[in-house]
Amino acid sequence: MDTPRSPLYEQEVMELEEEGSPFELLEARKAVEIEIADLAAKKATLEDIDAMSESLNEMKGAVSNISKMMELDREFHMNIARAAHNNLLFSMMTYLSNLLKEKLWVNMKEKIWNLPGYPQKYLKEHTEIFNAIKNKDSKNARKQVYHHLAGVEKD
Repeated sequence: MDTPRSPLYEQEVMELEEEGSPFELLEARKAVEIEIADLAAKKATLEDIDAMSESLNEMKGAVSNISKMMELDREFHMNIARAAHNNLLFSMMTYLSNLLKEKLWVNMKEKIWNLPGYPQKYLKEHTEIFNAIKNKDSKNARKQVYHHLAGVEKD
């Protein structure tokens, strides 16, 4: 389902990637992911819940491997986006997720990961997001994603 992109579109995307700061990325994530979590809590199927649960369980087993954790984190958030059942929001999340692979973001994440207690805090936040979505509590899902992203911004 890939649609051809115009050269102008590709140029605009490249400029955004070059100019965007990590804080702009976090602002964009808040704008998109909070709504995605709300929709996921309302629309997630059992298969969606299972996919999120599997990602979360794999994250718990990979705490000591930062690169694996970052990959699983992206997978977890993409599973939430998929569970929202909104193709446009999924595409936006895919774009944001790809920006998270940029070198500056990866370097920041590696430094934060080594803070005392951070991996446990990180897993707890993801578990809270998952539980809110699983329990179909859209208000709490929004709150938990906001709390998680505000914590990432603060760290």
